[in-house]
Amino acid sequence: MKPVHTIAALMGAILLAAPSWAQSGDTETALAGLADQFARGFYARDAEQVLSTVHPELSKLGLRPDFQGFGPMAVENLTPGDLQILGEYYNADGRLDPVHSSVDVRFFDTTPDVGVFQLTADRDWYDFFLGTRINGEWVLVNCAYGAFTWIDNPDRETDLGLIRDRVEAYAVAWDAGDEAGVIDAVYPDFDRRHVDRSGAREFLAPETLETIAFSVQDRGPAETASEITVFEATRATGAARIDAEDRTEWVFLLRVNGDWQIVNSFWAPV
Repeated sequence: MKPVHTIAALMGAILLAAPSWAQSGDTETALAGLADQFARGFYARDAEQVLSTVHPELSKLGLRPDFQGFGPMAVENLTPGDLQILGEYYNADGRLDPVHSSVDVRFFDTTPDVGVFQLTADRDWYDFFLGTRINGEWVLVNCAYGAFTWIDNPDRETDLGLIRDRVEAYAVAWDAGDEAGVIDAVYPDFDRRHVDRSGAREFLAPETLETIAFSVQDRGPAETASEITVFEATRATGAARIDAEDRTEWVFLLRVNGDWQIVNSFWAPV
């Protein structure tokens, strides 16, 4: 497991020596600061500060137990509207100090335009985040989150393998041009998105399952197989990267009722 850096240590060290897994120190610097701003906004009960770090179409997904009182877990999407309320009322008991409580950031992967990392907010919660640059501004666009107590995973090695199996099923279906296989490999409310950088203004482009199926058909079978890198597995969340013939895709997973499900992803062309 890669080391965890506090914000203070990270911001001071990034420009001195890039860690072996990092590809862009500038990306780490920018996103470490954004992560700190996001978490401390909750500590300070400052909703505007929280919202200033996220995209208006943020995909922030976690697990909601006992859905509608029927028992099973469901995936819950915390929209920016939800974050507005949480930002105002979270930490009402003052257990988190806006200055002295910790914010730890551990990067899984970075490129000049994308960073994937784990934010751990003191001993309260954690987020797997993906941030990207849109029109020159860094913003958080994808997330899978959980409770602090879920970070320590006694079955981590087993879950890393199960996550690899799930992500490989998705990647193999893409490589084969199998749109039904791609749809079957993801959660029904799968959030897939990319940044359209083709025009004068860049914008986040979400994709529906229907448009994903069209993309698989248009692309057709790949000539080379995708490669999978699994970054992490907590008790509830997973993170992985797909290096495909035509794109790099970062996926987040949640363990929904015992099964690992791909719940959102972000891709960039290569």
